Amino acid sequence: MEIVAEQIIILTIIGLVGFIGAKAKILTTEGNKSLSRLILKITLPLLIFTTFANTKLSFELLSGLPYVVGTAVLSIIILFGLGSFSAKLQRLNSENTALHRASTMFGNIAFLGFPILDAIFPGGEGLIYASIFQLTHDAIMWTFGLFILNKSVQNQSKESWKHIINPATVSLFTGLVFLFLPFQLPKILYEPLHGIGHSTIYLSMIYTGAILNKTNFKSVILNYRSYILCFNKLLLCPIIITFVFLFLSRFNLGIPHKAIICAIMQTAMPCMIIISVLAEELELNSKQSVENIFISSILSILTLPLIYFLADLILD
Repeated sequence: MEIVAEQIIILTIIGLVGFIGAKAKILTTEGNKSLSRLILKITLPLLIFTTFANTKLSFELLSGLPYVVGTAVLSIIILFGLGSFSAKLQRLNSENTALHRASTMFGNIAFLGFPILDAIFPGGEGLIYASIFQLTHDAIMWTFGLFILNKSVQNQSKESWKHIINPATVSLFTGLVFLFLPFQLPKILYEPLHGIGHSTIYLSMIYTGAILNKTNFKSVILNYRSYILCFNKLLLCPIIITFVFLFLSRFNLGIPHKAIICAIMQTAMPCMIIISVLAEELELNSKQSVENIFISSILSILTLPLIYFLADLILD
């Protein structure tokens, strides 16, 4: 699939800008911290809000909603279980266990997933199902996912829940309100806010490249943790989801084939870039999270076409 390779190349070029900037000492450690705050407190909340607020509810979108939402929830539950089990096998400490779980559970479903599904199912239907998956994915990420990461820092659940009230979650729930309103944001307001929000992917990759500058590439390639994570995330979970749908097909539920393929492909996406930004903000092991993103993105060039082929073959 050329679209997969194309999106990975785009990500790599943007990351390379950050890498060179850090190497040239334009992006310092303090600069990275400021960049992570800019992303988490301004650009990302605007991206979340405008994505929700500009999504039009239609019959087509509502008819596929239960299947795609259910798959998003099920896949995250499965990935949480796989991440917890593999973290225990590796005897990771609480900080690395939290990062391992979060990186396993949440994927790069917007920047990589949207163009891939739009290419597989042109005409907008692929993007509709992708948007439904993203709404569910983001809702869980900015509640339970954030709780997992904060808990490793605070080590107390009561304190961890306090951090859920933040710009990202406020924008999430505000966006949900706008999703069900009978009108959308006026163009003059939507375009500048969405433009700023859309810069999140570029800023996140520049940040990722800057962090990667601090890593030893030999250690990245030899980091077995990332490969265990990739096996769970890129292969095992999507295959499990595929056989779940194969089992459900016996009951003639009338689940749209396109919705199934879109849900499976979104499940198979590489690690979510924003996890590395959150790791920096919370003073966790951002190096490990960046290595997870790097390895999973490269391997997904091979695994995404494989998952698409297997899912289409098994469920056809």
